[in-house]
Amino acid sequence: MPKTLKAVKPEKCNGCELCVLESQRQLEKVGLEESLIRVFTGKEAGEEYPVFCIDIDPRINSIGIEKIRDVCPKLVLEIE
Repeated sequence: MPKTLKAVKPEKCNGCELCVLESQRQLEKVGLEESLIRVFTGKEAGEEYPVFCIDIDPRINSIGIEKIRDVCPKLVLEIE
């Protein structure tokens, strides 16, 4: 069974986007165009701080997902 990268603790995300930078570095691309990971910012009613939503493209398995998981300082990502 192939390994996949999933955001198992999105509530811990601080929006640093290091996962985005690592995936783009592996793809040798600059900017967010064709990015395999996106971090969206939102604000829920009654919340003081922003909430982050992580969108992971299924094609991410074509690159080194272990390095992407390890770069996250809050351990939001996990390989399943």
